[in-house]
Amino acid sequence: MLKLVIFDMDGTLGDTLGLCIEAFRECVEEVSGRRPSAAEVEGYFGVSDRGVLGHLLGLDPESPELPVARLVEIYKRLHPRLAPAPFPGAGELLLRLRTEGLGTALITGKEAYTAEPTLEAFGMVGLFDHIGYGVPTHNCKDECMRRLLREFALLPEEVIYIGDAPSDIEHAHRVGIPVISAAWASTAASVAYACESLRPEYRLTNFDDLLPLLLRLHKGE
Repeated sequence: MLKLVIFDMDGTLGDTLGLCIEAFRECVEEVSGRRPSAAEVEGYFGVSDRGVLGHLLGLDPESPELPVARLVEIYKRLHPRLAPAPFPGAGELLLRLRTEGLGTALITGKEAYTAEPTLEAFGMVGLFDHIGYGVPTHNCKDECMRRLLREFALLPEEVIYIGDAPSDIEHAHRVGIPVISAAWASTAASVAYACESLRPEYRLTNFDDLLPLLLRLHKGE
C-alpha cells in the first residue's frame, strides 16, 4: 500500500523549466557578457543552482565570487511572468493527499535559494513533510530518497516518486522506488522517448489523472 508520495518540482508541480533556464541565462549574461544557449544551461541540470551557475561561469560552486544572490533576484523577478502558478489543481492535490493519510515529500535538484521562492509563489509552503534539496557537485536524488526511507521507516514499495526527467526515473529505480513519469509539462515531449525507454511504472500526460491513480495505489488497488 502506498504511504508516501515524493514529488519533483520543476516540470512536475509547475511549468517552471523555462523560468529556470531564463534566470541562468540572464544572470550569466549580466555577469560575463556571454548569453548561454538554453540547451547549454539545460545540459547542466541535475546539479543544484550553484553547480549550474559554476559550470556556466567557470567558477567553483563554493566560490564567494559566484553571483548566487543575483541569480535569486532575477529568478524572483521573472517568476510572476514565466511561472505565475503551479499546474491547475496541484495545491489542492497536496492537501487532499494529506487528508487521505498519505505523506508528501519534495525531492528537487534545486537548492533552497530557488525552491523556497517557488513554494511561496505556488502557495505550497508547509505542504510537505520532508524536503530534500540538491547539491552542486552531483545529482543526489537517490541519496535523498534513501535518507527519506530511513527517516520515515518505509520500504521502497510503500513510496512513489513523481518526476518529469529521465534522471528522475533512474535515481528512483536505483533505490527500488516506483515512478510516475510526469509528462504533462510543456517540455515533456522533448524527453518522452528517453523517459519511456527507462520503463517507469506509470506515465501520465494529464495532471488530472494523478490524484485518482495515487488514491488507488493508497488503497492497494
